[in-house]
Amino acid sequence: MRYLKATAQDRSGNGMADTVILHFYERHSAGVDELVHEAVAVDMDADEVVDFQFAGDINGDGKSDVLDSWLLKAFANTFLKLNWFNDGERWRRTLAIVAIQNEAKDPPSGVQLNFLDRRSPLRKPILAYQAAGDDADDNGVLESFSATDVDRNGVADKTDKALIRSMCNTFLALKWYDQARPTVSERKPGVDQCVI
Repeated sequence: MRYLKATAQDRSGNGMADTVILHFYERHSAGVDELVHEAVAVDMDADEVVDFQFAGDINGDGKSDVLDSWLLKAFANTFLKLNWFNDGERWRRTLAIVAIQNEAKDPPSGVQLNFLDRRSPLRKPILAYQAAGDDADDNGVLESFSATDVDRNGVADKTDKALIRSMCNTFLALKWYDQARPTVSERKPGVDQCVI
Protein backbone atom coordinates (compact mmCIF):
# COMPACT_ATOMS: atom_id res chain seq x y z
CA MET A 1 0.00 0.00 0.00
CA ARG A 2 1.20 3.50 -0.81
CA TYR A 3 0.34 6.69 1.01
CA LEU A 4 1.45 10.29 1.12
CA LYS A 5 2.17 12.09 4.37
CA ALA A 6 2.09 15.89 4.04
CA THR A 7 3.24 18.30 6.73
CA ALA A 8 2.92 22.10 6.72
CA GLN A 9 5.02 24.25 9.01
CA ASP A 10 5.13 27.92 10.02
CA ARG A 11 8.89 28.35 10.07
CA SER A 12 8.77 32.14 9.79
CA GLY A 13 6.62 32.48 12.93
CA ASN A 14 4.00 34.72 11.30
CA GLY A 15 1.03 32.44 12.13
CA MET A 16 0.71 31.10 8.57
CA ALA A 17 1.99 27.92 6.95
CA ASP A 18 4.99 28.58 4.73
CA THR A 19 6.70 25.21 4.24
CA VAL A 20 5.16 22.00 2.86
CA ILE A 21 7.02 18.70 3.14
CA LEU A 22 5.76 15.61 1.32
CA HIS A 23 6.86 12.10 2.26
CA PHE A 24 5.92 9.29 -0.12
CA TYR A 25 5.66 5.98 1.74
CA GLU A 26 5.25 2.40 0.63
CA ARG A 27 4.04 -0.15 3.19
CA HIS A 28 5.38 -3.64 2.60
CA SER A 29 3.68 -6.92 3.50
CA ALA A 30 5.85 -7.17 6.63
CA GLY A 31 4.23 -3.94 7.87
CA VAL A 32 7.33 -1.80 7.34
CA ASP A 33 6.77 1.69 5.92
CA GLU A 34 9.57 2.73 3.55
CA LEU A 35 10.18 6.38 2.69
CA VAL A 36 10.56 6.34 -1.10
CA HIS A 37 10.64 10.03 -2.00
CA GLU A 38 10.60 13.45 -0.35
CA ALA A 39 9.60 16.82 -1.81
CA VAL A 40 9.62 20.31 -0.27
CA ALA A 41 7.85 23.55 -1.22
CA VAL A 42 8.25 26.99 0.39
CA ASP A 43 6.08 30.14 0.34
CA MET A 44 8.61 32.87 1.15
CA ASP A 45 6.31 35.92 1.06
CA ALA A 46 3.20 34.63 2.95
CA ASP A 47 0.82 34.89 -0.01
CA GLU A 48 -0.20 31.17 0.07
CA VAL A 49 1.61 30.59 -3.24
CA VAL A 50 4.75 28.48 -3.45
CA ASP A 51 7.84 30.43 -4.49
CA PHE A 52 10.47 27.71 -4.31
CA GLN A 53 10.33 23.91 -4.49
CA PHE A 54 12.37 20.73 -4.64
CA ALA A 55 10.19 18.19 -6.42
CA GLY A 56 12.55 15.66 -7.94
CA ASP A 57 10.72 12.98 -9.91
CA ILE A 58 7.49 13.42 -7.96
CA ASN A 59 5.24 11.59 -10.45
CA GLY A 60 7.61 8.65 -11.00
CA ASP A 61 7.93 8.93 -14.77
CA GLY A 62 11.73 8.58 -14.64
CA LYS A 63 12.64 12.23 -15.11
CA SER A 64 12.62 15.41 -13.06
CA ASP A 65 11.00 18.10 -15.17
CA VAL A 66 8.61 21.06 -15.19
CA LEU A 67 5.59 18.76 -14.74
CA ASP A 68 7.01 17.55 -11.41
CA SER A 69 7.46 21.15 -10.25
CA TRP A 70 3.95 22.07 -11.38
CA LEU A 71 2.39 19.09 -9.55
CA LEU A 72 4.22 19.92 -6.32
CA LYS A 73 3.27 23.58 -6.58
CA ALA A 74 -0.41 22.78 -7.25
CA PHE A 75 -0.56 20.38 -4.29
CA ALA A 76 1.33 22.68 -1.90
CA ASN A 77 -0.65 25.80 -2.86
CA THR A 78 -3.86 24.02 -1.88
CA PHE A 79 -2.35 22.51 1.27
CA LEU A 80 -1.22 25.96 2.45
CA LYS A 81 -4.90 27.04 2.46
CA LEU A 82 -6.05 24.19 4.72
CA ASN A 83 -4.98 25.85 7.98
CA TRP A 84 -3.54 22.51 9.16
CA PHE A 85 0.02 23.34 10.07
CA ASN A 86 2.63 23.25 12.81
CA ASP A 87 4.42 26.02 14.66
CA GLY A 88 8.10 26.19 13.78
CA GLU A 89 9.65 22.91 12.69
CA ARG A 90 7.24 20.68 14.60
CA TRP A 91 5.66 17.55 13.12
CA ARG A 92 2.57 17.33 15.35
CA ARG A 93 -0.06 17.82 12.64
CA THR A 94 0.10 15.84 9.41
CA LEU A 95 -2.19 14.92 6.55
CA ALA A 96 -2.09 11.30 5.39
CA ILE A 97 -3.59 10.70 1.93
CA VAL A 98 -4.39 7.33 0.43
CA ALA A 99 -6.16 6.18 -2.73
CA ILE A 100 -9.16 3.94 -2.18
CA GLN A 101 -8.93 0.85 -4.40
CA ASN A 102 -10.98 -2.34 -4.40
CA GLU A 103 -8.05 -4.27 -5.90
CA ALA A 104 -4.44 -3.16 -6.29
CA LYS A 105 -4.75 -3.47 -10.08
CA ASP A 106 -7.92 -1.34 -10.26
CA PRO A 107 -7.87 2.44 -10.72
CA PRO A 108 -8.74 4.39 -7.56
CA SER A 109 -12.43 4.75 -6.74
CA GLY A 110 -11.71 7.53 -4.28
CA VAL A 111 -9.20 9.42 -2.18
CA GLN A 112 -9.22 9.70 1.60
CA LEU A 113 -7.66 12.62 3.47
CA ASN A 114 -6.83 11.86 7.12
CA PHE A 115 -5.96 14.86 9.29
CA LEU A 116 -3.79 13.53 12.11
CA ASP A 117 -2.75 15.23 15.34
CA ARG A 118 0.03 13.93 17.61
CA ARG A 119 -0.60 15.35 21.07
CA SER A 120 2.68 14.03 22.45
CA PRO A 121 5.93 12.83 20.87
CA LEU A 122 5.49 9.51 22.66
CA ARG A 123 1.98 8.76 21.43
CA LYS A 124 0.60 7.73 18.08
CA PRO A 125 -1.25 10.45 16.19
CA ILE A 126 -5.03 10.53 16.52
CA LEU A 127 -7.48 11.15 13.70
CA ALA A 128 -8.77 14.72 14.11
CA TYR A 129 -11.08 14.64 11.06
CA GLN A 130 -11.38 13.25 7.53
CA ALA A 131 -12.36 14.36 4.06
CA ALA A 132 -12.77 12.33 0.88
CA GLY A 133 -13.48 12.36 -2.82
CA ASP A 134 -15.43 9.56 -4.47
CA ASP A 135 -15.83 8.19 -8.00
CA ALA A 136 -19.33 6.73 -7.65
CA ASP A 137 -19.75 5.59 -11.27
CA ASP A 138 -16.21 4.20 -11.85
CA ASN A 139 -15.48 6.49 -14.79
CA GLY A 140 -12.12 7.63 -13.42
CA VAL A 141 -13.39 11.05 -12.29
CA LEU A 142 -14.06 12.04 -8.68
CA GLU A 143 -17.58 13.48 -8.63
CA SER A 144 -18.58 13.75 -4.98
CA PHE A 145 -16.68 15.26 -2.07
CA SER A 146 -17.32 15.26 1.65
CA ALA A 147 -18.70 18.36 3.32
CA THR A 148 -15.85 18.95 5.76
CA ASP A 149 -14.55 22.27 7.08
CA VAL A 150 -10.96 21.72 5.87
CA ASP A 151 -9.98 25.39 5.93
CA ARG A 152 -11.11 25.46 9.59
CA ASN A 153 -13.10 28.69 9.39
CA GLY A 154 -16.13 27.21 11.16
CA VAL A 155 -18.26 26.58 8.04
CA ALA A 156 -18.24 23.67 5.58
CA ASP A 157 -18.96 25.46 2.29
CA LYS A 158 -18.13 25.54 -1.43
CA THR A 159 -14.59 26.73 -0.69
CA ASP A 160 -13.97 23.59 1.38
CA LYS A 161 -15.32 21.34 -1.39
CA ALA A 162 -13.07 23.10 -3.90
CA LEU A 163 -10.05 22.56 -1.62
CA ILE A 164 -10.93 18.88 -1.14
CA ARG A 165 -11.43 18.45 -4.91
CA SER A 166 -8.04 20.06 -5.58
CA MET A 167 -6.25 17.96 -2.95
CA CYS A 168 -7.78 14.70 -4.19
CA ASN A 169 -7.21 15.36 -7.89
CA THR A 170 -3.65 16.59 -7.41
CA PHE A 171 -2.88 13.54 -5.29
CA LEU A 172 -4.16 11.27 -8.08
CA ALA A 173 -2.00 13.18 -10.59
CA LEU A 174 1.03 12.30 -8.45
CA LYS A 175 0.23 8.64 -9.25
CA TRP A 176 1.19 7.48 -5.79
CA TYR A 177 -1.13 4.51 -5.51
CA ASP A 178 -0.82 0.77 -6.16
CA GLN A 179 -0.10 -0.21 -9.77
CA ALA A 180 0.22 3.41 -10.88
CA ARG A 181 3.96 2.85 -11.21
CA PRO A 182 6.38 0.05 -10.32
CA THR A 183 7.01 -0.85 -6.71
CA VAL A 184 10.42 -0.16 -5.22
CA SER A 185 11.57 -3.73 -5.87
CA GLU A 186 10.41 -3.61 -9.53
CA ARG A 187 12.22 -0.38 -10.45
CA LYS A 188 15.16 -0.51 -12.75
CA PRO A 189 18.46 0.93 -11.50
CA GLY A 190 18.87 4.60 -12.40
CA VAL A 191 15.16 5.33 -12.90
CA ASP A 192 14.66 6.98 -9.52
CA GLN A 193 17.89 8.87 -9.11
CA CYS A 194 16.15 11.66 -7.18
CA VAL A 195 14.72 9.33 -4.53
CA ILE A 196 15.74 10.25 -1.01
